[in-house]
Amino acid sequence: MTTWGYRHRVVLVLLAALLLASAAALLTARRAYAQEPTPTAFPMEEVNEANSACLTCHRQEGLHLTFPSGEALPVTVDASVLAGSVHASLDCQACHTDIAGYPHGQPPVQNPRDLQVYYSQGCANCHAEQAQQQVDSVHAQVRAAGVNEAAVCADCHGSHDVQPISRAKHPEVPLTASAEICQQCHSGIYEQFKASVHGEALLSGNPDVPTCITCHPAHTAADPRTLAFRLQSPEMCGSCHADKALMAKYGISTDVFDSYVADFHGTTVMLFEKTHPGQATNKAVCIDCHGVHDIAPATHNSELIQAKILPRCQECHPDATANFAASWLGHYAPNFETAPMVTAVTWFYRILIPMVIGFFVVYIALDAYRHIKDRRARRKEVQA
Repeated sequence: MTTWGYRHRVVLVLLAALLLASAAALLTARRAYAQEPTPTAFPMEEVNEANSACLTCHRQEGLHLTFPSGEALPVTVDASVLAGSVHASLDCQACHTDIAGYPHGQPPVQNPRDLQVYYSQGCANCHAEQAQQQVDSVHAQVRAAGVNEAAVCADCHGSHDVQPISRAKHPEVPLTASAEICQQCHSGIYEQFKASVHGEALLSGNPDVPTCITCHPAHTAADPRTLAFRLQSPEMCGSCHADKALMAKYGISTDVFDSYVADFHGTTVMLFEKTHPGQATNKAVCIDCHGVHDIAPATHNSELIQAKILPRCQECHPDATANFAASWLGHYAPNFETAPMVTAVTWFYRILIPMVIGFFVVYIALDAYRHIKDRRARRKEVQA
């Protein structure tokens, strides 16, 4: 063997050793950054090709990120979950815009919740309209007041498993999706809703009843404690209860809404809502008598319903007794079966008033005709 051939082989061996050492060092660094994770076997067939490099590390089990607060956040990503997201076609950096290389460095937050809020702000890059809408929502207002737990985009839609919520645009979304999402923060209200007439129907698979985002739109949810929200509640209820086609399916009359708007309470509330939405009024609205999340059928346990209505009546009518509340005929037009006396009196006046008015119209017409005829007769006498 020549000296040159020997040296050539030595160089090749040294280069191979160097490459192996570099690979070992890179693997050691990755494992150190990942807190010694163990590999797992998440499928990657459906993953966006551009994200494969990220998942080389992030598909390993046990991977987590430690924050200055001492809390740890798992950052292992299930490739199959990512592939099933509505964002499956996006690159990781479309959302993680602050990550440009490896190692990534420490994010500019103190704890896992801050990180979730931090990355949710990036949703506005693609969803500008929705982001603008939620600026004035009750969640944004509460968060601005210092309540960091108030919902952000990821709380409702998820992070790596982003899914739609609204059935209006996505009919494939389960009926109970929004209610179950809201339950994460509003568990007490969810329990009340489940037992209500609307909640029971929704859980049984009825698509016609309202769910949380029907009354509290996801991106524009207003503070329900405000006067404006209270005054708008009849129109909110009326969006379903004034729909003749929808109500006909369940044998419910739209008089439920029409009769309210026509009476003294409803007329006053609608005027206030149109002219002075920020001004308080003590006139009853739908939720005062029927409740909010615990709405019961009007035919169910009427004594309980009357007991709930009476205190509300007494706020304006302090001398009201149980008979006062019981005298309310309801929103349905009275008939001879439900209220024979009221119906008889109603029809009496329906007949009497047109007859009286008709009589006087005829009387005045005949009187005017007589005056005109007499005047013409006198003119003829003068001319003769």
